[in-house]
Amino acid sequence: MLARSGARVSLVHWGGYAPGGIELVSGRARRVIEQHCPDFFQGVAQGVEVHETISLWSTPEPVVLNAMFNPWGPGLAVERSLFDQALRDLAWTAGAEVLPDAKVVRIERSNDNWELSMRVGEDDSSRLHARFVVLATGRAATPFFDRPAAWESSKLVLMTSLPSQDDEPRHALYVESTSRGWWYALPARNGSSFAGFCLERPELKKRGGSLKEFFVEELCRTRLLSPLLPHDIGNLHISGRMADARPFHRATGENWISVGDAAYAPDPLSGMGIELAIESARLGARAVLEAVTPLAGSKSNDALAEYEAAMRGHAQEHRSTVANYYGRLENSPGE
Repeated sequence: MLARSGARVSLVHWGGYAPGGIELVSGRARRVIEQHCPDFFQGVAQGVEVHETISLWSTPEPVVLNAMFNPWGPGLAVERSLFDQALRDLAWTAGAEVLPDAKVVRIERSNDNWELSMRVGEDDSSRLHARFVVLATGRAATPFFDRPAAWESSKLVLMTSLPSQDDEPRHALYVESTSRGWWYALPARNGSSFAGFCLERPELKKRGGSLKEFFVEELCRTRLLSPLLPHDIGNLHISGRMADARPFHRATGENWISVGDAAYAPDPLSGMGIELAIESARLGARAVLEAVTPLAGSKSNDALAEYEAAMRGHAQEHRSTVANYYGRLENSPGE
């Protein structure tokens, strides 16, 4: 959006924080992306449509929710690495310069501009000067903008890909609650599934064996997901990342702004991550353009203040929605 508006944009990309796995793009997020690029999901970012949710959460038997109940239609399960690459290609097509495999190691103010020191391969001497910086670093905090990096998530998600015996992809999202947390499984194009186990950090610390043994044991206790477990578990690779909502003290500052999970990381159960990322990017691009080229009678700080207020409003709305949702689950029959 910035590049199409005439701004000179450099996208510094480092894959070290790439989450990988399968991403569920909601029906609403899918439509918004297709408004900007109609063929986006027909090319490299192809996925599997999720037509229904099969849930076992405080009910005696699974509950099936049809995606057609959603006015935006079915979501799409997309391989995250391909999804991210397609987004970067879209930015490049719009006119942004993409700097791949570049890790920012230092950011300093220099003559009213930002100077970014980057490591590109073995070269530590790369420099980039920018008038404005947009943080799109996800949940990973960066210490450059008075944003403390020392933070331990209270919730984690353990993830792995479960190979399938057939090549036909399923078209359902599985969600199941257990005594230690909750599970989900998303379909992949090759018929496999991508499973995640969300739990509190203390529950993980209680485990007796290895991470893999713990994951497989807990998966075997599920009713919906255990049939997805392959007979040969030798090649299962378990990875983990932070899973709880993460607010940041500030979303803007002097000539910088944060978008997506770097502004506010929502609870993963809500499925609002991509939607909030798109909305923050839309509002953020408008705020940046107004900040660098203020209209007559306006101040650049006004645009950033409005964005800050908007993000705080989104975060509060999300917290209220999640609290109400979890409250309904806790008070549901059979709990």
